[in-house]
Amino acid sequence: MSSTTQAPKPSEQRVSPRVPVDAPASLRWGEEELTGYVESINLAGMYVVSTRVPELGEYVDLVFALPSGKSFRIRASVVHTLARNERPGFGARFERPPLGFLEAIRGL
Repeated sequence: MSSTTQAPKPSEQRVSPRVPVDAPASLRWGEEELTGYVESINLAGMYVVSTRVPELGEYVDLVFALPSGKSFRIRASVVHTLARNERPGFGARFERPPLGFLEAIRGL
């Protein structure tokens, strides 16, 4: 009797589930400075909706508040981009998140 296994779904490979936050954010990379919003977040990274998107691998500095009201300044590296007309944005992985940030995400 042979058994078959299925490849894990991408959501099963995540460090933690995505949590919707829809938090306004200020973004900065290179000479760019604009606003956007953090659509969803997990313990490894986030998806940010913005009118312009950075290049893959670029570092982005973000300032935003979690639903708890606590504000954070985060540095993240861009791991994917979506330049679609209806919802352009980018996925970013956290780079050395500040003390208390990951605990705040766990509390969402």
